[in-house]
Amino acid sequence: MPVTVTIDAERRLTITIGEGVVTDEEFLRARKQLLADPGFDPAFDRIWDFYAVTEARVSEAVAARLIAGSPNSEKPIYRAVVVSERTAPMNAILDFISRIRQTNRPIAAFPDRGSAEKWVTTARADLPPK
Repeated sequence: MPVTVTIDAERRLTITIGEGVVTDEEFLRARKQLLADPGFDPAFDRIWDFYAVTEARVSEAVAARLIAGSPNSEKPIYRAVVVSERTAPMNAILDFISRIRQTNRPIAAFPDRGSAEKWVTTARADLPPK
């Protein structure tokens, strides 16, 4: 399975990892799995780790559908993408980031998951208390 989703309730974080060749079907399956998981909370921060992606066979239509149907939260959440060091999937990854930004949802890109997790944690700490 080139696309997997992990929910870390303790850290209030959802991590989607892509590896190898990723396709529409794998992303659709991962979204279905995420939404069916009782541990998922739309207020969790999100990290998409695409570092190990070698090729993205994801159509614009499916990318748009997944982003438009992304579970939203009334609370501010942070989104981070770990980019691939390979050139082949970068257009798809940059398109994903651009589409997220077009929906006025904050997102940042990082070279590795450790940096992304540190940023999410730091940014969350900067939120005003509820």
